[in-house]
Amino acid sequence: MNTIHMNEGHRITTSLDECILTLGGSLTIDIDEEQRDVERVITVFADASGALSFEGNTFAAVIIIPPRRYAEDEVTEIIDGEEVTQTVSVPQPCQVSAVTLQLWAVPEANEPTETEE
Repeated sequence: MNTIHMNEGHRITTSLDECILTLGGSLTIDIDEEQRDVERVITVFADASGALSFEGNTFAAVIIIPPRRYAEDEVTEIIDGEEVTQTVSVPQPCQVSAVTLQLWAVPEANEPTETEE
């Protein structure tokens, strides 16, 4: 995965397990499931408390997933007693190395403080 730091400051944590991207420890995105026949751009926002969502005003991350790739495969079937060979397109598994992750600085969440009595 190509990671680009868009500006200076505190960023959300990220981890990648095969094609599963976890952002901020709470939001997971299955890159393979999100991949389409056209480029897909997923924007993640953070609120003042650090919670992540797909709506908001403060960018946290932008994930750019390239179009799905296909390989040609030959399939042989018997149709009306005749052997027919056709070429079909077979979707390939996700290629995480082609995905771009843009990370934006987000406000640091305020840590809860203990109240003194």
